[in-house]
Amino acid sequence: MKRFLVTAFAALVIAGGLLTMGLPRARAARAIAFPNGLAWFNVARPLTLDDLKGRAVLLDFFTPGCINCIHMLPVEEQLKQHFGTRLAVIGIDSPKFEASKTKQGLESFIQRYDLRHPIVLDPTMSLWNAYGVQAWPTLVLLGPDGSLKQQFIGEQSFEQLAGPIHAALADAPAASKLPKLPLRPLAFQSGALATPGGIAVSPSLVGIADTGHNRIVLADHTGKLVAVIGTGCPGDADGDVTHAEFNRPHGLAFHDGALYVADTDGQTIRRIDLAKHTVTTIAGNGQRGFAIAGDFPARAATLNSPWDIAWAGGKLYVSMAGDHQIWRYDPAKDTIGPWAGSGEEGLVDGSRSDAQFAQPSGLSTHGDTLYDVDPESSSVRAISLPDGKVATLVGHGLFDFGMHNGAAGHALLQHAEGIAWDDGSLYIADTFNNALRKLDLANHQVSTVAALLDRPLAVAALSPDVLLVAEGDSNRIDAVHLPDGKVTPWKIAGLKTPASICTSPSERLL
Repeated sequence: MKRFLVTAFAALVIAGGLLTMGLPRARAARAIAFPNGLAWFNVARPLTLDDLKGRAVLLDFFTPGCINCIHMLPVEEQLKQHFGTRLAVIGIDSPKFEASKTKQGLESFIQRYDLRHPIVLDPTMSLWNAYGVQAWPTLVLLGPDGSLKQQFIGEQSFEQLAGPIHAALADAPAASKLPKLPLRPLAFQSGALATPGGIAVSPSLVGIADTGHNRIVLADHTGKLVAVIGTGCPGDADGDVTHAEFNRPHGLAFHDGALYVADTDGQTIRRIDLAKHTVTTIAGNGQRGFAIAGDFPARAATLNSPWDIAWAGGKLYVSMAGDHQIWRYDPAKDTIGPWAGSGEEGLVDGSRSDAQFAQPSGLSTHGDTLYDVDPESSSVRAISLPDGKVATLVGHGLFDFGMHNGAAGHALLQHAEGIAWDDGSLYIADTFNNALRKLDLANHQVSTVAALLDRPLAVAALSPDVLLVAEGDSNRIDAVHLPDGKVTPWKIAGLKTPASICTSPSERLL
């Protein structure tokens, strides 16, 4: 069943930095001039309305990290490819989190998704308010004459947007008559790794999801390169490890002689046979969609941004970020389907069928408990596998976040994306706080293990006293030594940048 999700209910409005309940606000009838003093990205100078005359303009009101906003990026690439220079897509960062109000925070998002279109940082949400926006993502279509044609709330497909854009361009000038926009995309150096988004450790191997390079890296425990799996270009090809393709993989899990991969943008779960050196797809048909109930033949199932995976009791659990659910794959039956979460975005405990999650991402298991971090509620959840009961260990709500240690019931995180159990504690990649946090499960205290990291995306225990952390902005893996929290680079000897890098954003995102 197709439905549209937003980060918050449409009635929730950000005003003056406070969350309030409000009636729908009046929408502007025409294009609003961009306020002076805002930070622009991917352009040589700030854009003006005069620059945009004669073009259809699609304003994308987003907040970095929002999965529904991320889902719009490949659609926008399709639109840009289809309409060419007659369409200008402009991203407007209307930040939910404090970290997203900074230039560094926005640059991190631009780098992570290789964005090339103009983007403006609006930290006070002045444009959001002027256009009467109330939810992420919202897209506003402006005509070539500056008139407001239509507003779209929530995720939209290419077909839903292409028709109105075609209509808006009916009497517009030809592309040859339009002046060039002052585009100047940011340049980033990724090195051997590019925004690594996942780590897994076996008794002899370390697996790393080299997300930005669309490949999987295997090393031994000393950091010596063992293998590189995947061509480095996005795709869905199975087969031998040299020719297989991945599409922005994230979560990894070793199990029974294989490495399993949450191939996030490929909308599949992949299995790497470590003895045969082959890659096969075990779940997902490659299409993204909503299926919040049911049990499906694994290869026929429609997934929705599978982010991380974890094995327990012979079943593979999947954090389905786009559906705000935890799914479960049963290899004996070769089926997959929603296991916990109603599909509504929120922070609600209780039975697994009634519980609500908010973009579940990192997973970890120990004993009969599955642990999860929900970035959009900045929370840590615990799910009892025998009875499916869901409990919140850290976190308060969709708009409660910060950097606060102490008792778990009062502690605050900010858009945490990774988690790992180690020696009686949970270690949390507190992504937007640029920190590694610890939740001691014995005394229920939260502390900071290491700070000043660069957007940590994933964490895994290499040994009881050494954790590996994937730093997305630094494009590297660090070793964090316990208990002193000393951080040292964990280099992979022999790893090089892919020989054939796919640099086109349309190739990476489609």
